[in-house]
Amino acid sequence: MEYRLLGSVRVRDADGREVPLVRPKHRQVLVALLVSANRVVPADHLVEHLWDGTAPRSARGNVKTYISALRRLLSPEDPGAAPIETVGEGYRLAVRPGELDLLTFRDLVRQGRGALKAADVRQGEATLRQALLLWRDDPFQDVPLTLLLEEIATGLREERLGVFEDWADARLDLGLHAEAIGPLRQCVRDHPLRERPWGQLMLALVRDGRRADALAAFHELRTRLVEELGVEPGQPLQRLHQRILADDAGLFLDTARAARDTTGEEPATPPAVPRQLPSDAPHFVGRERELSRLETWLNPPDGSPPTPVVAICGPPGAGKSALALHAAHRAAARFPDGQVYVNLRGAMPGVRRLDTGELIGRLLRTFGTPGSEVPADVDEAASALRTILHGRRVLLLLDDASSIAQVGPLLPMTSGSTVLLTSRENLAPAAPASHVDLGPMPRDEAVAMLARRFRSGGVGFSQKAVERLADLCDGFPLALHVAGARLASRSGWSADMLIERLEDESGRLDELRTGDVGVRSSIAVSYTALADSGQALDREAAQAFRLIGLLRVPDLSLEAVAALLDVPPRTAERVIERLFDARLVESPTPGRYTLHDLIRLYAQERGLDTEPPERREAALRSVLGFFLATTGAAVRMIDPHRLHAGVPEVPQTPRALLDRESATRWLERERPSLLTILGQAWDAGAATARLAIALALNLHWHLAAQGYRHEMLWLGTRSLETARRLADRESEAQALAMVAMAHRLLNHDEEELTCLHELLDLCRELGDSLGELRALGNLASACLLMERPEEALRYAERQLVISRQVESPVGERYALMMVGDAHLLLGSHEEAVATLRQALKRAREAGDAMHEGMTLRRLGEAYLAAGDAATARAYLRDSLASFDACAQGPQECSEALVALARSSRMLGDLDEASRHVTEALRIARESGDRHDEERALREQAEIHGPG
Repeated sequence: MEYRLLGSVRVRDADGREVPLVRPKHRQVLVALLVSANRVVPADHLVEHLWDGTAPRSARGNVKTYISALRRLLSPEDPGAAPIETVGEGYRLAVRPGELDLLTFRDLVRQGRGALKAADVRQGEATLRQALLLWRDDPFQDVPLTLLLEEIATGLREERLGVFEDWADARLDLGLHAEAIGPLRQCVRDHPLRERPWGQLMLALVRDGRRADALAAFHELRTRLVEELGVEPGQPLQRLHQRILADDAGLFLDTARAARDTTGEEPATPPAVPRQLPSDAPHFVGRERELSRLETWLNPPDGSPPTPVVAICGPPGAGKSALALHAAHRAAARFPDGQVYVNLRGAMPGVRRLDTGELIGRLLRTFGTPGSEVPADVDEAASALRTILHGRRVLLLLDDASSIAQVGPLLPMTSGSTVLLTSRENLAPAAPASHVDLGPMPRDEAVAMLARRFRSGGVGFSQKAVERLADLCDGFPLALHVAGARLASRSGWSADMLIERLEDESGRLDELRTGDVGVRSSIAVSYTALADSGQALDREAAQAFRLIGLLRVPDLSLEAVAALLDVPPRTAERVIERLFDARLVESPTPGRYTLHDLIRLYAQERGLDTEPPERREAALRSVLGFFLATTGAAVRMIDPHRLHAGVPEVPQTPRALLDRESATRWLERERPSLLTILGQAWDAGAATARLAIALALNLHWHLAAQGYRHEMLWLGTRSLETARRLADRESEAQALAMVAMAHRLLNHDEEELTCLHELLDLCRELGDSLGELRALGNLASACLLMERPEEALRYAERQLVISRQVESPVGERYALMMVGDAHLLLGSHEEAVATLRQALKRAREAGDAMHEGMTLRRLGEAYLAAGDAATARAYLRDSLASFDACAQGPQECSEALVALARSSRMLGDLDEASRHVTEALRIARESGDRHDEERALREQAEIHGPG
């Protein structure tokens, strides 16, 4: 994420897309959280930020609504993964280094003032200037300011002004008085009564030989102070005024004069202006968004100096060097004093990296320093280079840095020059506000790149083929280049032939190689640097890379990584963040990690080659254990009254879940990973397969409630097959129940009945009374749906007997509902109502909102059958309220809405009836329930009549 407060409020997501913040209250809340980033902001403080002492009664509720809206805006696909955390009675917005311009500004200010304190004026000036460049305008200028927000904005303006004044002092100390005059004049126009910048302006003018202007500036300030405040300038300004009148030589810097003096010797012939950039790619394609940002930094449209340090980071094969070179050629005219290129060899296999001393020595020699005069000390050499480049406009393209340490002494460069870096490592700390994180190309750009490559090489292709090739290459420019080169060099091959070879994952990396260039060898450099490192953290990261590659999941949370590595989350975070810094994993949202497809294939290769089989299975079992523990806790938090599958004891700690909503969000966010890891675990060893069965069975009710019918059938079927393979009869019974429910949701009536009869026989054979009563209840429900009430009544009455025998309250409540439903279909209205009232009483005593809603719906239908539409409508409205409270699935809601529509029709309110039946029909069609859809269509026909 990228947050910008120093001007109009702007937010960009991880892909650089702007997040729309249309509502003023959303912007106000975001500002209030960001000015206290990474700290808890109490809800009462947010109320103060939003309303000037006149907060409405609903203020705290409104704040919750605004927070929820912001979470959806910041993370549309998964609001629960948004970086806004609820902490006690407040909220915290988690911000990483480099994401928020205000924090970056303050960090640069701290560094700049530290450099000034250490007498490194040049470093301090450059760093403070970089900090000031982050300001685009007044802080959060497009946000309606309450008194508290205005107070914060005023404080930030003062903070910036103090930094500006420190920066102006540094420029004066460096002898840059002429360059300081313009900014200082603007400052005194904006702050006409502030004495320090007036003094700085006077000093700059007198050093620039403009003594009369300096005296005029003092007179202007004095006039203002006397007329507006009735005071004279302070003593420091009056003393400066007297020194200017006296033409005090101490006002002039020796260093500034020495810079203008000559040595009296004939100057040496200046070296030729370096023009070292390698040739640009003749047909560069794509990366328009990144190029636009780079051009803004290298060649600012307002004519201001370029950004001192710009970095391009990304995983192996992302095209960092090509992008940097293209951007450098486009901005070359802005750097008339030279464009220098150095390959730092940070990721060249078998080639020693260029050390820092060699790098600076090469640069000094480029600008005319004889080799014998290059200082041996790195810091001294860096200072000599800054002296040479002072006042020049030079672009240094340092390609393929291994780390910040390799180039650190050069950063930042002198004003007017830019160091453009590329690296696989995370260089954001070196350029917190001016770095590009490069990933795979967008699909349309990747397709365009391949198509151009094929045309230039005379390769025939179809649009479908080039799109599939782009996908198989994962959008990585290196892979796209190799694919294009392979086809261009093999006249007998077609694009379809290469696609067929690449479809085989086991050989894909073998295919993406031509000559000495290959995707595998490119990734291997980054991995080997970690695996062979002398640092323990690097080696731990290499093992984590291998283990993650063995898991077929789209992404992993930090807690899942901790389970995989069998370490505490803090340790896991250090390890996985090291992989992120090496750009071998990506972090699309805070706390979640993923591998690009080609990198995943390489990680899988390394895992299979390096990790012994028992370690590979133990890793899979650890992640399954974490998923099982958390899933078990989540489904019980969502629906505590259900009969859930058991959770075997596992050593992994489940994720902490606060409430039903957070549990549902976790299950939805992790569902793709849960399904894919289950697909991997079915055929593993017995211990792992048993965990897989338990995890699948615990997902039963969540999948049913959310309408994932096909996933439920697949998991149930695989669980059933695996349970039978392991001769696990108890799990076999539970899997049969899951398969039966999936068949119901898919409208497979006969298949459902077959499964339920098989389940009933198995439970009786096992002496499993709880399983038997569940099978009987499901048989009763199935028969009711098929309008076979006599059979349903027999099953339900038997379920009621067993439920009371085994003291299962939830079984008893359900059986009473089924008995009442059967009596209703049989026309026994009084018996139906009496039985359903018993079920309602027990549901309310247990606090079971789901069964309460289900019973209320059936009571409503009973009163409808008796012709009492008004009473029926009251029950049905209450049933929908109960379903809302427990987030009940679509079937019950649809049935209640149809009945509510019928009651409204009977009472003559056809508009309300039409609204209810339309909503019921929508739910039924979205869930794919044929029975519900037919029921809704029949009622709709009654409402609208024959015409």
